[in-house]
Amino acid sequence: MSKSTSWALITGASSGLGIELARSLAARGSNLVLTARTAAPMERLAGELGRDHGIEAVVEPLDLSAPGSAGVLAERLDARGIVPDILVNNAGFGLSGRFIDHDPVRLAAMLQLNIVSLTELAQIFGRRMAAQGRGRILLTASLAAFQPDPLLAAYGASKAYVLSLGEALNVELGPKVTVTVLSPGLMDTGFNAVADFETPKAFESSKLEPAEVARIGLDALFRGRSSVVAGRINRVAAFGTRLMSRHAAARMTFGLSGGAKA
Repeated sequence: MSKSTSWALITGASSGLGIELARSLAARGSNLVLTARTAAPMERLAGELGRDHGIEAVVEPLDLSAPGSAGVLAERLDARGIVPDILVNNAGFGLSGRFIDHDPVRLAAMLQLNIVSLTELAQIFGRRMAAQGRGRILLTASLAAFQPDPLLAAYGASKAYVLSLGEALNVELGPKVTVTVLSPGLMDTGFNAVADFETPKAFESSKLEPAEVARIGLDALFRGRSSVVAGRINRVAAFGTRLMSRHAAARMTFGLSGGAKA
């Protein structure tokens, strides 16, 4: 039985960064609600974290790319009597290649997950946190949020939305409810396989381990920071986009991704 009364809800908790965010929060003593489409890896993770950290971890399998799924998740937590103090809005996926070639159904699912469900969860639980007078929300964006991204156009735009939303909400809901945006760069996760994306060689040196990114994001969350870019090289890259026009940044990104040769 957990001694903690604090609960964190983590979306995208079946793989990659979501798993490491769960591990880091468990090590900090928080009970966990893990949600993603696939139950089996979350069940294994819940067992591991309960055993290693003495916390309670429950699993709610759910596809957050389905319309209305955020409300369903909130209802499930209400039925369990769980009131999260922390929301980690981490679920998301990408699509690479020419925008006009994307499958429309897959594109709509990505936008539903990356933007709509994320927004609905932030509103549902942000409203509850504001009523309680306390709470923390972590939104996972991306280094792709800082400039237009040819060949990742809709994905990058979805993450730019997350960055803007989170930084605005940090001011709007603060100081009692803090909202932090974590912007990772490249990581060793399943993103490339899902997005059909091949990492440009120019970016390989910036790659970080998901555990390190999770630590950076949660440190920023508990310090009440509005935004953090994970990794020194990535921070330099994000700042560098301010020194050129958005068109120039898009052209540069296009060239580095090999698009100019396509």
